[in-house]
Amino acid sequence: MKTSQRTRRTVGALLAGGLALGLALPAAAASAAAPQDQPGPWQPYRSGTFTDPAGTACAFTLTGVPVSDREEIRTLAVDSSGEPTEQEIKGQLVVRYTNESNGRSADENLTGVGWLYYHADGSQTWVISGHFGMGIHPGNPYSAPGYWILNGRITLQIDTAHHSYVSAHDGTTEDLCAELT
Repeated sequence: MKTSQRTRRTVGALLAGGLALGLALPAAAASAAAPQDQPGPWQPYRSGTFTDPAGTACAFTLTGVPVSDREEIRTLAVDSSGEPTEQEIKGQLVVRYTNESNGRSADENLTGVGWLYYHADGSQTWVISGHFGMGIHPGNPYSAPGYWILNGRITLQIDTAHHSYVSAHDGTTEDLCAELT
């Protein structure tokens, strides 16, 4: 089964900052869609390079460039139109984040596994274990702008306007903007 455009846009928007995950499926996050007979095949997934202009996530222009990317994604369930409602993503991802104002950079290991649940109303729930890079931009009603590297077990909610927030986190948080200043 091929990766849908919705999946590429949504995952790409949040993964551009980095994703790497891992955890067992919690019963509370199960989708209402009927599961496939079997999971779809693993397919390569590549995170893209991104640039956040100064004043969006950090006070400076922040770039992220994957330096090692061995991610894979597969579909676990689809809706009646064939769009994924549940997906699993795993694999190695290392991203080099750079403060374009002063040249400071950090290579961050964002490796792990996660499950992505696409709800009928357009919202999403991601269950992650491992490492996750998360940028928050102006206009997000849940958090001030910034860029963080989260490690551990993470539950991320994404509302219908594509604003994300962490609803549960058992692990560490690194302030990437502060680290690169």
